[in-house]
Amino acid sequence: MYSLFGVYHDEALERVAVEVLRSGQIASGPYVERFRAAFAEMVGNPHTVTVNDMSNAMVIAMRLAGVTRDCEVITSPFSCLSTNAPLGLSGATIRWADIDPETGSLSVDSVERLINARTRAVVLYHVAGYPGPACELAHLCRERGIVLIEDCDNALGATLDGTQLGQFGDYAVYSFYPNRQINAIDGGALSVRTEDEFDRAMRLRKYGIDPLRFRDRLGEIDPEIDVPELGWAALLSNLSSAIGWVQMEGVPGRLAATRANAERLRGHLRGVPGLKLVEPIAGGDPAWWAVLARSENSEALLRQLKASGVNASRLHYRNDGYSGFRAIASEVPGVDRFMAEVVALPCGWWLAPEQIDRIADIVKAAIPVPA
Repeated sequence: MYSLFGVYHDEALERVAVEVLRSGQIASGPYVERFRAAFAEMVGNPHTVTVNDMSNAMVIAMRLAGVTRDCEVITSPFSCLSTNAPLGLSGATIRWADIDPETGSLSVDSVERLINARTRAVVLYHVAGYPGPACELAHLCRERGIVLIEDCDNALGATLDGTQLGQFGDYAVYSFYPNRQINAIDGGALSVRTEDEFDRAMRLRKYGIDPLRFRDRLGEIDPEIDVPELGWAALLSNLSSAIGWVQMEGVPGRLAATRANAERLRGHLRGVPGLKLVEPIAGGDPAWWAVLARSENSEALLRQLKASGVNASRLHYRNDGYSGFRAIASEVPGVDRFMAEVVALPCGWWLAPEQIDRIADIVKAAIPVPA
């Protein structure tokens, strides 16, 4: 099988996991802050908080953004439930925006048409690590007084006009799920813009307590310290933090290998009849969580690729198909078309150049011949 996703592990990861397990400091410990600080430096924002999964990062972002049941949030239905379920759980009404079927990215025009007096936030998912129109949406949201949240769960290391994704919006969410660029067993991060929001997020990730003042000099809970705003059990553990921290040094190399694979695969497939590559938007340098392509015969193509050992995928199932969302139905012809045609192809760092060549050969042979 040519796997669509890979899980990073090595001896250093195993050693640090054993170290933490033997220390007994599994939940809390020195690696929590060590990893948080290192990741904050990597994404270029010191106001970054690590949490136990990306959904809780989005939950905290909703709280900081002031999203309530009286609000509306605009998001793409072509996304993962890990992104959109927290929006629904906030109690807000979801408005499904369309996407550009040529790029898979959120349509700025569609977002603008959906904005009304109740709109509180827009979520921009950078699909498969391809940069979305962050500059345009950031300008639109600032103009309308709306919060922009960048979902960078697959986009660590991607840039737009030379600026890292996550730097454009009011908040940015990252993921450390096993198939992401950093595997921390699970986990996520939330970047905010101000020191006050950072302090608040640090409290909200652990029930709302102030970690510096909650206990007295004897280590007992200080009854004089109030908890004015309740939070969640969302602290990233010392074990997960250690596993994430030990991988940090290798991230640039793995991203470079993935980019080289993506360009190699795209070079083989460019101009192949019956297949159209999804191109990055102008100024975008993707992280290439996958190479996205489109085919009018995508179902037959996917079936043949899987039978030949290439674990291709449609990537997501459209979230507007789930009844659990408190949402307002929208016409989304771009989503309709993209979902009918998209094929995500493997290109990750775990694949050797000769495997990329073989995947390209399999794809070419698998494209259905037009009737």
